[in-house]
Amino acid sequence: MNTKKKMDKMTLLLIPLAVAINMVAYNVIYPITMVVLGDSIGTILVGAVCGPVPGLIVGLLSNLVNVIKNPVMIVMAPLNMAFGVAAGLMAKKGIFKSLWKTLLTTPVYGFIGGWLSGSIIFFAMGGDFWGNLASVAMGIPMYNAGVPKYLAMAVSSLVFDCIDKAVCLLIVFLVIKALPDRFLIKLPYGKYVTEKQAEEPELDL
Repeated sequence: MNTKKKMDKMTLLLIPLAVAINMVAYNVIYPITMVVLGDSIGTILVGAVCGPVPGLIVGLLSNLVNVIKNPVMIVMAPLNMAFGVAAGLMAKKGIFKSLWKTLLTTPVYGFIGGWLSGSIIFFAMGGDFWGNLASVAMGIPMYNAGVPKYLAMAVSSLVFDCIDKAVCLLIVFLVIKALPDRFLIKLPYGKYVTEKQAEEPELDL
């Protein structure tokens, strides 16, 4: 019981920290790169080391904070929540123990964050492009070359979001590797991201 309470407290401490990481990363990285958003780093990290439910909560809270500046972000909440769930499910398969395996999952996150979110915005705007770099640099040129507008939007959003998610996944992997094993094994999914085994009974979320 004490171990479970300890793990619960550590997870609860990581959740607001991860939300803050998402906010800071977005406000620092995106204005510089205009391609890498970075706003899912905390979501994926908590999903990987604490499990799908904490990851889902981080994704939801992050979008609720963004709603203050941009009300339309509320419709994107399920997608950001999906990042946390996906990270937890993949962590349980040992994906985050290997860099190449971690990066190979990029298309999964890219589909969620690019194709699906782009589709929501596309149809919300009445079937038109919106003024992001993906549309300007790739989507509109594809459309002008004869590709159907929706497909041009979806493919361009997918490609650009894969770039974002590849960077986010790399950062998450490096953070996990930088954390001490003795800390990781105290987290609900820590045993799935490190080779070290805890000396006490481990608990799933």
